[in-house]
Amino acid sequence: MKFKHIYKVGILSLFVLTGCNKYLEVDPDNRAELNSANAARELLATAYPQASYVMISESMSDNFSDKGPFGGSLVNPVNRDVYLFQENILSNGPDSPDFYWAACYKAIAAANQTLAYIENAGNTRDLLPYKGEALLCRAYAHFMLSVFFARPYGDVSPETNPGIPYVKEVEDVVLKKYSRGTVKSMYDNIQADLEEGLALIGDQSGANSDASAYHFNKRSAYAFATRFYLFKKDYANVIKYSKLVFPNDVLITSSIRDVVSYRPLPYLVLAETWSSRTQPTNFLMATAPSQIHTYPSFRYGANGAFATAFMWKTPPVTAADYAWNLYGQENFYNIPKFREYIYQEQIYNIAILLTADEVLFNYAEACIETGDFARAFELFKLYLSKKLVHDRPNAPADLYEWNLEAQFKTLTNSSKRDYYINALLDFKRREFAFEGMRWLDMIRHRIPVHHNVVENAQGITVGANDPRRILQIPLEVQMSGIEQNPR
Repeated sequence: MKFKHIYKVGILSLFVLTGCNKYLEVDPDNRAELNSANAARELLATAYPQASYVMISESMSDNFSDKGPFGGSLVNPVNRDVYLFQENILSNGPDSPDFYWAACYKAIAAANQTLAYIENAGNTRDLLPYKGEALLCRAYAHFMLSVFFARPYGDVSPETNPGIPYVKEVEDVVLKKYSRGTVKSMYDNIQADLEEGLALIGDQSGANSDASAYHFNKRSAYAFATRFYLFKKDYANVIKYSKLVFPNDVLITSSIRDVVSYRPLPYLVLAETWSSRTQPTNFLMATAPSQIHTYPSFRYGANGAFATAFMWKTPPVTAADYAWNLYGQENFYNIPKFREYIYQEQIYNIAILLTADEVLFNYAEACIETGDFARAFELFKLYLSKKLVHDRPNAPADLYEWNLEAQFKTLTNSSKRDYYINALLDFKRREFAFEGMRWLDMIRHRIPVHHNVVENAQGITVGANDPRRILQIPLEVQMSGIEQNPR
């Protein structure tokens, strides 16, 4: 049976009709036919969200501050509206919540089209790795939508909190009516796709090995599983899949980002290196239209206080120094983690979706939550071995547990579990600065955020239960009958 991979997507249709007309203008006879394993694989290249969430999540987090309207400060509309927790973000271009929503559902449509072809082709053996990849892509896109547009699984009442529409079939009508379901039903669907996909996905030498950093393989699929189960608080499965990513500690130290080796690199070379698929930490990557590489010039961004506290400060647990090179000057500090390029007059960036470093942190957090502090401590030491430089002769560089307790134990976080988690979140905030991961942790751990505003002395405080923590469903999607998030 022949399929045209035409996206007849109800949930995406309003975006397609208003913003993607060029796709609809293509002569159907010129569209590639989905009638072979190779064609299925080509379609799967579009089953990863071609959008970046970094500007959204960094702007919502406590990494960014209002630097004020001084000369040279760029007001990016998405950065501004997200930072100020505006109800409706007017921009729907690259880096915006609307754009990310549409890109995820477009990726889901490609995954569903692939799955429909494989089903009609009889689920033949040669197609099963592609089926596994399509299921993982569908799970990943829905999961990332849930992070931003639904309440986390750990909040009260996942059985009644609204999820996001979980689309499993090829959409054959325009403006199809969808139910949001619940957070629990959404997670059940994600888990079902994830586990089935894990059983089918090819390994490094299999069908999914070409350009492996841009396609799921077993290792990146296991990495995604650790993130999903961490959000679900299923710590046994986090540990299970972390061990499949890292069968031994040697593989951990050879896989995580070796920041010490980056120190001699020139600025532009560092940007190339950070987002290179040859870096063993970069498990899964994608390309995305994005202006995120311009973040140092944003009015709402990282200021000198953030740089001093989190990038220059000697880590409190040892006498060594962090190996990161911080570039720029007051209010323009940055680390070149993004490599932009231009294609057909559109600026793109390389988006890093899953890394070895994240898996290490997920593994450590699951160990902490299950009481295995000894293993978490060993993982901390393995992590720091690639992040610290020892420039001071005879300075004690070893990590000791009493350091963790002394630096991270507080009156309100006095248990061993609490100060281990505090240490982990501190390490993780530094590691993923400017990459969008901090907000994911703030969501999971219900960390309040305060944003200063130069024109408003009180600023903006968004507490753990504030509904503004969850992005509003795009206006165009609400018009199709999907309920909005409560406010």
